[in-house]
Amino acid sequence: MRLLIRNASYVIRDARRVERDADVLIEGDRIVAVGQMAVADTPDLYTLDGAGLAVIPGLVNAHTHLYQNFLKGLRDDVGLVEWCNTTLYPMAYAIHRGHWIEHDETCGYHWAILSGLEMLRGGVTCCVDMNMNMDSVFGGWGEIGIRGIGAVAVADRWLPGPLRKDPDATRAEALRLATTWHGAHPRLDVVLGPSTPFLCSRDLLLWTRDRAAELGIGVQIHLAETRYEVAQVLAETGLTPVAYAHSLGLLGPRTTAVHCVHVTDAEIDLLAETGTTVVHCPKSNLKLGSGIAPIPKMLKRGVTVALAADGAASNDTLDMFEEMRFAALLHKGVNEDPTIITARQAFEMATAGGARAAGTDAGTIDPGRLADLALIRLDRPHLQPFHDPINTLVYCAKASDVDATIIGGEIVVWGGIVQTVNEAAARRAAQTYGAQLYERGVALWQEVSPS
Repeated sequence: MRLLIRNASYVIRDARRVERDADVLIEGDRIVAVGQMAVADTPDLYTLDGAGLAVIPGLVNAHTHLYQNFLKGLRDDVGLVEWCNTTLYPMAYAIHRGHWIEHDETCGYHWAILSGLEMLRGGVTCCVDMNMNMDSVFGGWGEIGIRGIGAVAVADRWLPGPLRKDPDATRAEALRLATTWHGAHPRLDVVLGPSTPFLCSRDLLLWTRDRAAELGIGVQIHLAETRYEVAQVLAETGLTPVAYAHSLGLLGPRTTAVHCVHVTDAEIDLLAETGTTVVHCPKSNLKLGSGIAPIPKMLKRGVTVALAADGAASNDTLDMFEEMRFAALLHKGVNEDPTIITARQAFEMATAGGARAAGTDAGTIDPGRLADLALIRLDRPHLQPFHDPINTLVYCAKASDVDATIIGGEIVVWGGIVQTVNEAAARRAAQTYGAQLYERGVALWQEVSPS
């Protein structure tokens, strides 16, 4: 099928190229032409009227924990470690018990669909999800139509006993998921996700490096998120987290380092030299009191930066418009410099930077690229008058302004409604399931956790 977006008011090809009154022609899953063009009307051509719309590259949520959609709105008064103990682990135990003991993956399907609804309606065409991946998550993504990258989490220490699986079984399951889903579906893929250095033994980190290289897949890892982590890794290895990861050969163009809040200038240079992409999660870092990553320094030194919401429990949304705006405003304020992060840089983090982090051939609107796009309605009062397109979208637009989301040339959202699943039924099912799962987790955790 061919799809023509005709006479779009704006086609924002990337953070620096904007065209007025332009067309976008898509064939199959790829963009084939951009600009004003004459296209013959044929039976296989579907035309969308782009008047009053801005076409942008699809937004990429480059790091999240989608199971946390069942934990929204809980706790805003504790740091990362205590938050894990009091909020995260009870839910995680209920999920693991269902998966490992009862062999029930229903939860993964529900959080894949629920999070997919929110992201697709907000113009997110791709996400990278770390933790608790299971076949049902990939199945849910395939059904709803989002481009999903599963960062299959591995860890073998620090976690409470009830959340630990036999290390050999953990590795075997991660390898099974990686070999099963890598290349199996045009919109789905896998990377390996060693959670963070203090949750992974040196042997596990080396195993991850070697298996990823053998399979030709990437690695996503949390690095230097908190001062606690830095102190733990430094005490054990004599190196700071980024330097330790580098010493093990984990940094490189196929690695995404999430957070990088507490990094030295020397570590920033390592990230730049190795071509490692940093994933910035500004709202999550603030809610958990982790700190503020030195993103302006990284950009100046040539580090590629992507943007992400992180888990919904520490954000508490998956709204990448809000994340762009927040990223731009935060660094201006803390550095007392209105020029230090521009709207264009924030937009690039959420599009081209995110596509690089996800390893997808998208992120700009150019012939040959994947047709992953979002169409934004410009008739909203908060978008009027529409002056500078990038500035207006970053500082004024909302996820609810998305009229259509196109992934691989398929219209997945139209008129603000997801077309691939029954939204109302999916929301009701997820609400019921999520509430019951959380209550069950709290009760079960009280029985098995240390006092």
